[in-house]
Amino acid sequence: MSMQSPKPVPGDRDGQVPDLDTYIERDHYERKWRLYALLVDGERLLAGALLIAVFAMIIFQVFTRYVLASPLPWTEEIARLLVVWLTFVGAGFVSSRNAHIAVDILAVYLPRRLATASQIFALLLVVAAAGYMVWAALSLMVLTGPLEMTASSLPMPLLYGAVLVGYLMILGHTLLNIALHLRHPEEIPDAVEKAASMEGL
Repeated sequence: MSMQSPKPVPGDRDGQVPDLDTYIERDHYERKWRLYALLVDGERLLAGALLIAVFAMIIFQVFTRYVLASPLPWTEEIARLLVVWLTFVGAGFVSSRNAHIAVDILAVYLPRRLATASQIFALLLVVAAAGYMVWAALSLMVLTGPLEMTASSLPMPLLYGAVLVGYLMILGHTLLNIALHLRHPEEIPDAVEKAASMEGL
């Protein structure tokens, strides 16, 4: 799978909006399961919406502070909450592209089978870490259930819910990536191909 730079798309008229598949390369499971492809697209849209919401909240905070000279205390807290959600939802989506930063020196120099084995081992470590973080997030949500945030009075578990959702996404996508390595190794680009595609080369 890869994430290449958009290419010009011929259309009948200027301003024609091409299909999303024009700009992204679907992996095996996205091509096979329409529902999974829709889920990944939903993650992409949610991350984008959270980014816009963070920007809008910061602009609103600046406006109330410097234009109206009447800052609202809850705006900073909401902005921080949105950034936390953006971070973990974004991390989950990046896992669907198997595009987290990784040191792949071994994958470049090892034979194909050994390189695949090393990648599967690394993914198993990710699964273990994600499973632990899901359990930790659930524990914190239960522990902080009665608490509220100071300025906005929102329930405190909402903050740790971002960790839960993000790591559930990472866990699910990583398990699918392991299955892809085991059952469809021909679908996995080698490290050099992946680095080149990520750079749009």
